Amino acid sequence: MTLKIIRGLALACLFAWPPLQAQEELLIPHVDKLQYDPALTLGEVIEAATANFPRSRLAEAFREQARAWDRRSGGILAGPVMLGVSYAGDQVGDDTGQWGIDTDLTFMLWKWGQKRAAHDMADESAQYARKFRQALKLQVAGLVREALWEMALKRADNETARRVLEVSERLTEAVRRRVEAGDLPRTDLLLAETDLLKRRAQALTAEAEWMHARRRYLNLTRIERAPKQFKETLEPVAAITPAHPLISAATARIQQMKALVRWSRFESDTGNQQVYFSVGSRHQHAERGGPTTHGIAANLTVPFGGGRYQAPNVAERSIALAEAEAERGNLKRRLERNLHEAEHNLEVDRVQLEAAETRHELAQQNLSLARQAFDAGEMDLIDLLRLQVMAQEAIRDYRRWQLRVEMDVARYNQAVGVLP
Repeated sequence: MTLKIIRGLALACLFAWPPLQAQEELLIPHVDKLQYDPALTLGEVIEAATANFPRSRLAEAFREQARAWDRRSGGILAGPVMLGVSYAGDQVGDDTGQWGIDTDLTFMLWKWGQKRAAHDMADESAQYARKFRQALKLQVAGLVREALWEMALKRADNETARRVLEVSERLTEAVRRRVEAGDLPRTDLLLAETDLLKRRAQALTAEAEWMHARRRYLNLTRIERAPKQFKETLEPVAAITPAHPLISAATARIQQMKALVRWSRFESDTGNQQVYFSVGSRHQHAERGGPTTHGIAANLTVPFGGGRYQAPNVAERSIALAEAEAERGNLKRRLERNLHEAEHNLEVDRVQLEAAETRHELAQQNLSLARQAFDAGEMDLIDLLRLQVMAQEAIRDYRRWQLRVEMDVARYNQAVGVLP
């Protein structure tokens, strides 16, 4: 085999990338059922992940709480109807045949404004249940976005590592042939084989990281499909507004707490502070053999001066309200910091992408010049290999920065509270 042919084989190994589908063949068998579905959208994944998220049970509990308050506020009476029966006789005393039976039906009436307060609790609880669901969906969306982009980055790293490994394998074989032909010393073969082992170890690590990212996605979403395309468009929102799902949910929680404070004014820590109206009958027998008298009775019970007894409940709920308002303020500050970081990272990474693109172009030019030098016999194979490694790193970095910018767009949309 002539020297020119051997060099041609070596260059073919160095400059030719293997096809993409080869990257799907695993170095170590790892079974998972994840499939990339071109028809699946990011929004559908978020919906499915939210439905499977543990805290979604809490959202259902809040909806049930709202329905309970709606049933309570829709009642004609403030509480259950009570039936009372009492009997009195003198059998253990004089035993003259005297006895009496009283029956009464007691109705718990709404206080003035109490029914309105119950309606407010039902409305605000229903509103909070809806807002909590949206806030939860946004939180899950953030987890899904991170999982998908992590998986994309790890997959790109794995593809690059596999391509580098393939090039190293072909290069090692070409060097072996040149050593056998007496064109290169055996030390070059040892160096190529050492590089091959290093590239294989890197490929194994990259593949493992990709598999771990896939497993984290499956664990989060509980579905066995992933969208093939989930790139987002930068939303034209530049501030944290009251419509942000997390802020909106915090506001709804505050309104619910305010309604609860109003409701607490009708509760008491001691005694019975409710209004009662009762009607009943009385049947009395004075003596044995005598007549029985019958009558009816009505009773209205209205509490007075209950404010001091309601005060502890009101104060307790007012503290919880103040804590909810403080938490909303802290939340807004955190979201503003997150937005600033997302915006700044996007700006910085765009500049990094431009630099990576320039390095990528320079690496290609250097490889082209190196090939000419190698063809002319002015460069050793090891020097060409070193330039090839630099070019591979430039290609990998360029691809990573492309993905990083796209991920930054998703993180910005997450920061401003936009759902796909």
